[in-house]
Order: sequence, then structure tokens, then C-alpha cells
Amino acid sequence: MRKAILLLFTLWTGLSGQPKNFFDKQAWPGYSSLDPNDLKAHLTFLASDELEGRETTFRGQKVAAQYIASWFSRLKLKPAGTNGTYFQPFELDNYRVDPTTSLSIKSDRSTRSFAFGKDFLTAATLDTTLASTPVFIGFIDSPRTPEEETALADKIVVLLAGQRDTSEAGRQRSRRSMFRAFRTASAILVVIDEKESTIEGLATSFAGFLDKGSFSLKSAQRRSGNTPTVFVSPTVAEELLAGLGTTLPLLRESLRSDSTFRPVPLKNVMVTLDFNVHHEVKTSENVLGLLEGSDPVLKNEYVVLTAHYDHVGINPATGDVYNGADDDGSGTSMILELAEAFAMNPRKPKRSILFMTVAGEEKGLLGSSYYTSHPVVPLEKTLANINMDMIGRIDPKHRSQNEPYVYVIGSDKISTELDSLLQAANRQTVKLALDYEYNDDNDPNQFYRRSDHYNFARNGIPIAFFFTGVHEDYHRPTDTVEKIEFDRMTMIGRLIYATTWKAAEFPRMLRKDGKPSVYSGGQ
Repeated sequence: MRKAILLLFTLWTGLSGQPKNFFDKQAWPGYSSLDPNDLKAHLTFLASDELEGRETTFRGQKVAAQYIASWFSRLKLKPAGTNGTYFQPFELDNYRVDPTTSLSIKSDRSTRSFAFGKDFLTAATLDTTLASTPVFIGFIDSPRTPEEETALADKIVVLLAGQRDTSEAGRQRSRRSMFRAFRTASAILVVIDEKESTIEGLATSFAGFLDKGSFSLKSAQRRSGNTPTVFVSPTVAEELLAGLGTTLPLLRESLRSDSTFRPVPLKNVMVTLDFNVHHEVKTSENVLGLLEGSDPVLKNEYVVLTAHYDHVGINPATGDVYNGADDDGSGTSMILELAEAFAMNPRKPKRSILFMTVAGEEKGLLGSSYYTSHPVVPLEKTLANINMDMIGRIDPKHRSQNEPYVYVIGSDKISTELDSLLQAANRQTVKLALDYEYNDDNDPNQFYRRSDHYNFARNGIPIAFFFTGVHEDYHRPTDTVEKIEFDRMTMIGRLIYATTWKAAEFPRMLRKDGKPSVYSGGQ
């Protein structure tokens, strides 16, 4: 009611307060209605403890879906889901490591079995048995020839946690080489450094994944994934490495300075890994509401606005709730506020707008992947996808600057016309600092491929991704509502509103003049 009164007042006063050179006076009522207090009201509920972190398929995610659908219904958006509802359900395969997974070592001295969660730990969701003579390679960055790396194929590789080169550059190289060097190994056994961690400590850190497992779309072929990694205690390591004739601390110390060490097959040792997995099918849902366009022809083309409403739930080991206020309660709240702004604007834009909150983003962009395989409006008639994920905070780079900003990602990769519309919308409205740092194809963070817009881009649909950056509370229980910058967030929402309006009014479909490598399935 408050917003309806505001819109009527705005019209009655002859669009008073409208800035000079505003992009379209017919869009002003909805634009000016975007309100930080409304955003805070939505987000206070969505990121409350009562929603338990909104983890995909869990109770809190279902409550959030009902809240979003109720809001769409209140706005009289057309239900765009299945069977006349606002919901697009999809099935997920859920795989969890079973604690009956076992590790045994047979040597000349004995045959010993070790306990999952006490002596070793893995999150690998396989259902297979591996047995072979292991190969000890020292640290991940211990020297190896290409021939020695090739010889690791189908072997169980044993390595010490950490690396010889402890500089930041060395750590980065080690992370990259983990997958390159061992992609053909059958398994990796990582000997933990008890000065740094314990098996019990790792179990607490990995509790969420161990308890909830991995998810994939039920219709998708299950990929074998990366080489399974198993963390083993010093007790297991002593049994593995007894033939080397030294203690584990001395071995770790000597290998940091030994540039002549070569991989060593651990002869007369047989490792058997029996992986067991628990599987069940679960259901989640996207929530979709459609605002029909005002043009009798162009209303059959669409602009799709997205944000993911799921987060990572509760840590079962500590009970901490991961509220996900910024990730992505901020984007979800903005979808609700934008839907209201467009729905209550007296004149609707020419094209239709699909407002969609997706689930399963935190599990691998699953909800948007399902949608682009089962679209409710034709993909070939989808002019653009505008995605918002984490738009409520200030990242360290911009913390010392007073200038409001937003990162813009992907807006020129498929259609430079979309980026031109976005930049014009910004000049004619909020004049944010548009930061394109993460738009670089070679940026190591690869944010372009890490949120739901990417599934639209892979299908050749022009996209624009709005983002304010990662902060110290990312994927932590401390990502809470009181840290959200609602006034700045409202400015970003106004830019998204103006960009969406311009796209929905554009006289034709956007020209696709980007590089094929960034869409149409390009990885």
C-alpha cells in the first residue's frame, strides 16, 4: 500500500524529482520507488536464522521459495512455473560418502585396517574399490620429470601436505599442479601435518559436505570428477612409509631442501581403498513470475532477471547458520523489489520480463542449468539475462573509496550493444563507478563462469552480471544483514532497473558480436 501511494503521488506531482536527462519519463515511477527499507525488510526475513541458511532441498530453501512465490502472487505476476504455479521443480541426485568407506594397508610387517573419521577422511562420493602399490612423491612441488608424472597414471599417490616453496607464488603453483599432475592417478593420499590440522579438525571443517554430500541434476550423466583425495593421519603414514627408514618429521624436514628426491614406489606395500556412497533423489525448485510486456508483438520476447536464493545451510558440526545475507540474499531481495517496481509502474515496458530466483547455485549452478535445458520462454526469444549475485557489500579494493561502484561482468562478451545500453543507463541515472576488472577473460577468479548467468551465456544469450566483490564474510556465518549497505544496493538496483527497461524497449534483438568461445557451450 505504501508503494502504491508513492507511485500515485509521483504521478500527481508531475514526475517531480526526476533528474535532468532521465532516460525515460515513463519509467520514472517504478525507478523512484526502489527503496532501501523495502530491501531490508525482504532480506531480514530471507537471511534470518529461521530459514536455516536456505540450503538447496532443505526446509529453509522451501520456506524461502514460498515467500518469493507469495510476493510474486501479491504483485499479480503471471505464474510461469509448472502446472500454473510459480515453481519449476527439478530432481537432484544426492551422493554422500558412507562412513563404511575403508582403508587398509598390507605390508611385510602386518595388515592393518583404519577407521574413517579417525585415521583418514575423504569426501569422495565414489562407489568403487581401488588397490595398488602406492608411489611416494614427497611434496606436491617436489621435482618430477614429465616421464615420472606420466608413470603416476592409475597409481595411488602419497604426498605430504604443504609444499617445499611456501611463498604465495609457490602456493598458487601447487594448487594448479594438483589437478594437472595427478589427473590420471587413481587416488591421492595426503599425509596431514599435525602442526597444522588433525583428521578430527578436518572432519569439522568438511562437516557440511560430509553430512550433505554432492548434488547433480538427475537428468545429467554423472561425471567421474577429480581424482579422489584421501587425508591420512601420521599413524597411517608411518605404516605406509616404514620402508623409508626415517621418521615422518625428519622426512618432512629433509624433503623441503632436497632437490634431488625422486618419486619412490613403496614396494611390498599394498593399499586398498573401498569407497562406499549413499545415494538418494531430492527435489528443489526455481521460482518464476512473468510480467507481460505492453507491445503486442515485442511482448513475445523476454528479458530474464535472475538471482540465486539458496545458500549453504547449517554446519552440522557447530550448529552455525550460514545466513547468506549478501550471498545471495541481496540479489534475491533485489529481484523482489525490482518485480514490484516494474509491476506497479503505470506503463509496462514493451518486452515481457521474467523474474526468476534459482536454487542450486551453490551446488554447481544447477537451477539455472535446469532452466536453460527446460526454459519456460523460448531461449531464442530471450533478448538478455541480467543476473545479480552479492550486490550488498563493499569489497576491500573499494573500502577506502567513497565512490559508489559495481563490478560489471560479461556485458560485452556476447553483445556489445548490451554493454552500451548498460553504460547509457548508468550515465543517465546513478552514475556509479563501473568496474570491469573481473571481466578480463584471464582473471584468475573466473567470476564470469561462477554464477547463474553463465548457463544463459553458454546458450548464446547476452548477459550482464552485477557484483560488488568478495569480502571476509564470504561463505561464513558472519555474512549477516546488519553488514549490508542498503543505500548503495538501491543505487545498483536503479541501474539494473534502467538497464532492464532499455533492453526491454530496444527496437530489435541484440546483435551478437562477441567471441564464440564465451558462449554456445564454450568452456
